[in-house]
Amino acid sequence: MTTRNTLPIVRTAKLFALMGLLIGVFALTARAPSARAAGAEEGAKVSIDNFAFAPEEIAIAPGASVTWSNDDGAPHALQFQDGAPGIDLLLPGATFSRRFDRPGTYEYHCSVHPYMTGRVVVRDR
Repeated sequence: MTTRNTLPIVRTAKLFALMGLLIGVFALTARAPSARAAGAEEGAKVSIDNFAFAPEEIAIAPGASVTWSNDDGAPHALQFQDGAPGIDLLLPGATFSRRFDRPGTYEYHCSVHPYMTGRVVVRDR
């Protein structure tokens, strides 16, 4: 009788252990492509963390790319003042890249949190 009563508990414990393992594997594989993509990109990097762009201003040469990485726990977005396409939703762990070909100052902000602002300065070196 004791064996019958503990059998559902053992099965339930195994099921929860398996679910935990699968969730852990999914979490690792879901983040891995973003990390590889950011590392493969040439150019500068901007981290979105604690509801701020870091660095807030970045200087690059013409033809270089900037990759934004959402290292925050909340979704963000990028909207550029010059009208270039940004991204409407950048989920945690995701990245977005843009190439800047012409010298100038490019202002941007998070359209989800408009107080978050940043700037890319493109200048000949």
